[in-house]
Amino acid sequence: MNFDELMDASVTGITPGTGSSVSAFQDVYNKLGAHGNLRTFSTSENFHRCPRKYALSKMQAASGDNPRLNTTTFAFGHAVGAGVAKFDQTQDLRQAVWAAFLAWDMDLFSDERKQGRRNGKSFHEAIWALYVYKTFVEEETDLSDYEVVGAEQTVAIDFGDGHYFSGHIDELLRNKFTGAYRVKENKTTGLSNIDPALYSNSDQGLGYSIVIDSFGAADYEVMYTIYSSTEQRWATFSFIKQTFKKAEWIQDQLLINQQIDTYSELKFFPKRGGACFSYMRRCEYYETCDTSFKSLFASEFADLPKIRNIQDISDIEFVDYPTSLQELVDRQKESLK
Repeated sequence: MNFDELMDASVTGITPGTGSSVSAFQDVYNKLGAHGNLRTFSTSENFHRCPRKYALSKMQAASGDNPRLNTTTFAFGHAVGAGVAKFDQTQDLRQAVWAAFLAWDMDLFSDERKQGRRNGKSFHEAIWALYVYKTFVEEETDLSDYEVVGAEQTVAIDFGDGHYFSGHIDELLRNKFTGAYRVKENKTTGLSNIDPALYSNSDQGLGYSIVIDSFGAADYEVMYTIYSSTEQRWATFSFIKQTFKKAEWIQDQLLINQQIDTYSELKFFPKRGGACFSYMRRCEYYETCDTSFKSLFASEFADLPKIRNIQDISDIEFVDYPTSLQELVDRQKESLK
């Protein structure tokens, strides 16, 4: 690919120079977040940290006043993630760099400083992460044995109790020789010590088991590739997800749905003080979260718009893998046979 072709290229449908992939993702995320009966992995994490923050973020999204997150930390993560996915698909470092450029949604010379020191998250350092990734893949992983079946694909679940779940899978890989499937999640972190305990029991990999199930597989592997911006190195961890863990995940989701319904009925979402200061900053709702929803938004959580079926989710973003609780249970039973 020559320079003119590169400048005309479109990666994942992004118009060159606009950074539209990130803004489009944020718009979709806000539209999904405005629905009271729809959760994603990140909003579920929010619910676990602080139910009050979870409810407030949804109320704010529905009000249309949910500001876009625009920091070099988010831009860095999106750029590196886009570049890694493109490299895994093409094995072409130039295309990976171009994908990262298109995903960078800030001034190219932006960086953040904490206590006078840069945090290692800037555009040129995102590009360096991709150069390091190429060597990492070749020397420290078995990724050459895998092909990319899909990237940034959307899953959606109808739990049958009035609640829905939506999520994105970074990459779905298939072994060229055995046909075994692997879910791949690409992460960035500022931590120097990347401990597997940060990822081994994450709900994220389990939530995407429906993709594996749709291919008729039972147990599967989730592979995390994590880049430390502080150490400028990649690490990888792999975890086998078994059938009983998927069953536990389903049960957990149903219990979360019941909790949300109870809080909504009581008009009381409790707050957790541990979430008032996290990720080195105050919660955006600190000192206002005690104000009633009625006073802040002139409505209650129960008044939020509702997803009626998976088609409603598809109207916001394309769903690659739609399913229902009953289908999940049936596949679980079949796999046990």
